[in-house]
Amino acid sequence: MRLSITESLIPGAKLGKSIYNERGNILLAEGLTLTQNMINRLVFLNIPFVYIQDSRTDDIIPVPTIAGGLRRDAIQTIESTFLDLKKNMKLDGSFTIEKSNLKFTQIVQNIMEELNRNKELLTLLADVYTYDDYIFTHSFNVTLYTLAIGIELNINKENLEVLGLGAILHDVGKILVPVDALRKTGKLTEEEFEKIKKHAEYGFHLIKMYTLFHS
Repeated sequence: MRLSITESLIPGAKLGKSIYNERGNILLAEGLTLTQNMINRLVFLNIPFVYIQDSRTDDIIPVPTIAGGLRRDAIQTIESTFLDLKKNMKLDGSFTIEKSNLKFTQIVQNIMEELNRNKELLTLLADVYTYDDYIFTHSFNVTLYTLAIGIELNINKENLEVLGLGAILHDVGKILVPVDALRKTGKLTEEEFEKIKKHAEYGFHLIKMYTLFHS
């Protein structure tokens, strides 16, 4: 199979690998013959590339680095935990923070185990996903790439876990930014831009509470 830019696809091409949504559910299955409507939909969903069956490259088989189940479970955990933090941030959130730490640490450990089991770190882009819930999928992807680089640099396990937690939490402040502003595709108004810039401040306060609890 070969990698093809989505915008250059032509009707009649057959998918070489399934396309998933951010939950890990199949949107278009491997072997499906693409129509123009399907191609238009892929472009609309901002999927930059897909794998296409090609007899000239049958011997090329991309290997997924992260199992679909792990990716799906991790993103769902990040989403539910972030939303829990948002809900309880104005209260005494010590219990929420404690639960968050346990969940995030488990995610980091699971990713580390998967990456250590698969040394082909350059295949990180082997699976094709859509990303509707930007904050949660982005946090997972940043954690994945961060840990992959950390393992490649031979960073020890303890420091890798700290690095992974930082990667998960790096954009946590965006849960307090209005969704309309985050998902807007056109130019932001000055007011919207100011709201988005606040995410760093929001994240600082959330992580400060997180850090104080574990200091």
